[in-house]
Amino acid sequence: MGVIDNLGKKLDSRPMGIVFGLVLPVFGFVIFWQWKHGARSFDELYHFLAASPNNRNDLLVFSVIPNLLLFYLTNFRWRWDKFTTGLVGVTIILSVVVASLILL
Repeated sequence: MGVIDNLGKKLDSRPMGIVFGLVLPVFGFVIFWQWKHGARSFDELYHFLAASPNNRNDLLVFSVIPNLLLFYLTNFRWRWDKFTTGLVGVTIILSVVVASLILL
């Protein structure tokens, strides 16, 4: 038994998938914010994003990418089916929110 198998026994549940699905976009948002807009404070970033829909696209889409990477690993590599269903459910909801924010 490898490390991934032991980890899978502990993490392969829908609630864990939901937790990771909610936390990873926050990390993606912060990483992209610091990488691309590090000179701006959070308040300045908020006003920049609110100024135009074109300003929102990169930041909102990039925040969902960590979920996609984790989906690849948990679904195709490690076969954590319960974890993946929680992750996919949250990602679908976040994708609808992101799409609606981009279209506003």
